[in-house]
Amino acid sequence: MFKKIYNRIKETFHTYPLFLFLLPAFFLYSGYNELFGFLSAQFILVNALWIFGSIAVVLGISLLLLRNKRKAAIFTFFVTLAFLTFGYLHDVLKQLSSNTILVRFGFLVPALLLLIILLFFTLKRQKSKFESVFNFLNLLFVVLLLSEIPNSIKRHQLDKSVHNLIDFRFSVFNEYKPQAELPDSSKPDIYFLLFDAMASSQSVQQTTGRNIHPLDSFLQQKGFYLASAAAANYNWTIHSVSTTLNMEYLPPWITPVKDDMKVYFWGSSSFKDNSLFRILNKEGYQIKSYQPISFNNPDWPGNSYFINLKKDHYYFKTLPGRIYRDIFWNYSRIDFDFVRKQQFRIMQKRNEEKKQLLDTTIALIKQSCSDSGAPKFIYGHFMIPHDPYVFDSAGNLKEVEKTIVRTSGDELQYYYQQLQYATVVIKDLVNYIQTHNRKNSIIIVAGDHGFKTEDARVKGYSFNNYSAYYFPDQEYGSMYKSASPVNTFRLVLNKYFNAKLPLLKDSSTLVVPEKKETIKKSEKIQPTHTPSTPNQ
Repeated sequence: MFKKIYNRIKETFHTYPLFLFLLPAFFLYSGYNELFGFLSAQFILVNALWIFGSIAVVLGISLLLLRNKRKAAIFTFFVTLAFLTFGYLHDVLKQLSSNTILVRFGFLVPALLLLIILLFFTLKRQKSKFESVFNFLNLLFVVLLLSEIPNSIKRHQLDKSVHNLIDFRFSVFNEYKPQAELPDSSKPDIYFLLFDAMASSQSVQQTTGRNIHPLDSFLQQKGFYLASAAAANYNWTIHSVSTTLNMEYLPPWITPVKDDMKVYFWGSSSFKDNSLFRILNKEGYQIKSYQPISFNNPDWPGNSYFINLKKDHYYFKTLPGRIYRDIFWNYSRIDFDFVRKQQFRIMQKRNEEKKQLLDTTIALIKQSCSDSGAPKFIYGHFMIPHDPYVFDSAGNLKEVEKTIVRTSGDELQYYYQQLQYATVVIKDLVNYIQTHNRKNSIIIVAGDHGFKTEDARVKGYSFNNYSAYYFPDQEYGSMYKSASPVNTFRLVLNKYFNAKLPLLKDSSTLVVPEKKETIKKSEKIQPTHTPSTPNQ
């Protein structure tokens, strides 16, 4: 019986081009494991239809030209392999080779095309039945596909243990034990207005040579305390905000890497489930998270700002995706009118979407002021003054041409314009909240990090974020000028809930660009418990 099965499998492997199915299946499965738990079956199916549809087209053309099923199958396989693995091979070449010519598209694409042509004519002349090739490729991709199963099991165990969060410990929530319960009427509303890449006054002066004194003066007149020497704990949004809301530095097993895709998903999930939100839920707060960062945020009426990280997850691994990402948007190398028009059309749509994001956030914040009853926590995340620099100083959308950063001077000018508009938005919202919301309202205006130019990084100003606090009693004895985001809500909870949380040492950690595993191999530990319910 086993011999029969073995012979049947052997015959199948020698006869049928299963590899035309197994190759894309492996590509899709390994890509799913990279973002395990975050990609839906529908998303995988859509990408599968595109890939298998493309393979069918190439196979059909190959059959017409080669007039041999086996040759057509092998040719289609290698064309598909080149297209699907180009991104990975390109990345490896960039790491291994210091010769820039070898990694340029001007060399790689013609070289790849030449290899495909040579393969075509080599196959056309061959008389072989290619049974050994079929057998090898079928066996290879069965093994590769099966090798991803342990990876899925490992990812499932890891993601389940950390609840798909960048920080699953909830250490501050677990240690939160206020001395006495407060009646809801004495609990302040809390408005957390976060402006992406909003630099401190000192940093703006140092990096742009200009100032935002009108904003400082306005907030001081309104009774705010300015933490003028504040510095973000991390210079990247996902890491910084997760730390702010968890009131704790990232766990020791998390490597702060900016281009690790998993970080965006785990980190943005922590924007919705964190120690602060759990504490405020316990205190009876209504929590609204008006931020477009998280995926599937029930409080946000639209897609995530990072939706393309998911949409392009597979596409940017392929040859067409890399050409689109690395060449289509290279203004210095592409100067054809029809390409430029297409670029501008896409950019105009992007600019309009950014305006809609901002307008929606402003509207939701104002709308929340009419909500009465339970105390509320309102988090608004504003995608300014962060690039792309689509607004002028008055908040009007600029012409597409004037949003393109070509020089460091352009970046300084455009950032400052958008900073001026951020000032307008802050003044409007502070006035509105103080006029329309109840008097017992805390307002925190902050940046998640500073202005990240290369010069600012070298001089140390990329961390210096804007930070201003308004307490209803305007008593700021517990505040200090260098309060960093990790201590923001420790200070609030200590003052208004007598939480007696210790303040952490204010420090800044550079988020590095090198791609590594988010979870360090040496520290892939299972937690002693999985805190899925309060007080565990």
